[in-house]
Amino acid sequence: MKNEPLLLLAIVAIILFVGFFVVYPVVRVITFPGLQDYAQLFGKARWFKAVKNSLYMTLISTLSCTAVAFLFAYVIARLDVPCKGLFRFVTLLPIVSPPFIVALSYILLFGVQGIVTKGLLGLQVDIYGRLGLWIVQTVTFFPYAYSVIYGVIRSISTNLEYAAYNMGATRWQVFRDVFFPLCRPGIAGGALIAAINVLTDFGNPMMIGGDLALLPTEAYMQISGWYDMKTASVLAVALLVPAMAIFLVNRFWVGKRSYVTITGKEISLNPFPVPKWVKWGLFSLTMFISLFILLVYGTLCYGAFTKAWGYDWSFTLENIQYVFLKGRQIWNSIRYGFLSSLGAAFLAMVLAYIVQKKQVGLNKALDFLAILPGAIPGMFLGIGFVMAFNGKPLELTGTSTIMVLALLFWNIPTCYSAATAGLQQIGNSVEDAALNLGANSFRSFKDVIIPLLKAPFLSGFVLSFLRSVTCLSVVIFLYAPSTTVGTISVMVLVQSGQWGEAAAFTMILIAIAFSVLRLAQYVLGKQGIKLEL
Repeated sequence: MKNEPLLLLAIVAIILFVGFFVVYPVVRVITFPGLQDYAQLFGKARWFKAVKNSLYMTLISTLSCTAVAFLFAYVIARLDVPCKGLFRFVTLLPIVSPPFIVALSYILLFGVQGIVTKGLLGLQVDIYGRLGLWIVQTVTFFPYAYSVIYGVIRSISTNLEYAAYNMGATRWQVFRDVFFPLCRPGIAGGALIAAINVLTDFGNPMMIGGDLALLPTEAYMQISGWYDMKTASVLAVALLVPAMAIFLVNRFWVGKRSYVTITGKEISLNPFPVPKWVKWGLFSLTMFISLFILLVYGTLCYGAFTKAWGYDWSFTLENIQYVFLKGRQIWNSIRYGFLSSLGAAFLAMVLAYIVQKKQVGLNKALDFLAILPGAIPGMFLGIGFVMAFNGKPLELTGTSTIMVLALLFWNIPTCYSAATAGLQQIGNSVEDAALNLGANSFRSFKDVIIPLLKAPFLSGFVLSFLRSVTCLSVVIFLYAPSTTVGTISVMVLVQSGQWGEAAAFTMILIAIAFSVLRLAQYVLGKQGIKLEL
């Protein structure tokens, strides 16, 4: 590095930058309360109950998310059935939507003024609490587990199963002893990803949790209701500990283990046919869940054009017009999402390049800094930014800058994973040729690596943009009246009972996310690259 001052400068800048905007806020939150404050977790019944409820909801929702994800992955990857395109579309919808959208639609369907409960059945049902939250979180987060499980199932060779059948094994024995054990890494990885999303979920519990005490909502109430930063910090740390544990297990245990079953070139046979009753039974169950999810989103669309949900079902464009009157908030969502995603994609690309291509003695430390924000719940990061940048040495509270920076660092792990995957496909000889011709690291990075990383860069940027536009937990503590974004507006509208306006706002956010996704898929498709979420 002595001969490459720009490389040294980049490493120092990254360490200082990430340290100041990630490590420093985390340390501030952890050290702000005293030991007596932490003792409240076990001394106050409500806080201890919030811990137990959060862990309980994480457990049951993770189990159901994983089961539904495995069902969809198995049907799409292994069964010869129709409507696979529909099933894939269903697994995409919750990813490009705000995380609380299912809760909003569930209320419109089954709430006090619900189209099913009141409109069709004439009932008044209390849907708030554990049951409603469990259903909503399952629908919201199973696609995250699906993407991992599907990738593993698709890579499993069917030849192993044929070998077991040839040796006299029954279909159940092959599934139990051959197929399912090979699926375990995907199931474990998918379950852990679903678990961390459920554990740190804020939007759905806020909307449909009712009086169920959970760590994210309790921390929010302590700040918004009482401005009790110490108690909020304690609850945030209680959320950070299991989230960090889940993330590290997924990263360093599941992510690093090898499950290779076949090496060398091979021809994989078509999946062995399953009994018709199993095939069509699984298809029917998958279709039922898909139709329910489509009903959820269809209800949202219907609500966006309804005058007064539950009272006046007549068609209106007033809700859409209301959204356009709040155009600044939509523009804030787009602007902050674009700037933060662009910054995250560029910083992650530089980080990935140094970690993957340069032996600087700090590779593991830089790799840890890159993935660290992924272990921090969005709400925890938001509280950390409030505490760290509410005064000297850097006062950012209430500015657009703090919104962009918080989303930028929250998205670095997403972009870093995409850039790392892209760099691992670039042989060292490509850059070595440039270095042998006299180019330094900066020149080779600019003229050789960056052109080859256009697809991973765009992929990371798009995924980060989708996350930023639909994010609530990170920005809930950081916004000011002039920096309000679309997701904040939706939450406020729901809390005030303005269902039509909330539905219209959400439809606009989904339309923006889908437009960006389709545009990116078109651009990458022209280059022969497929963008998958």
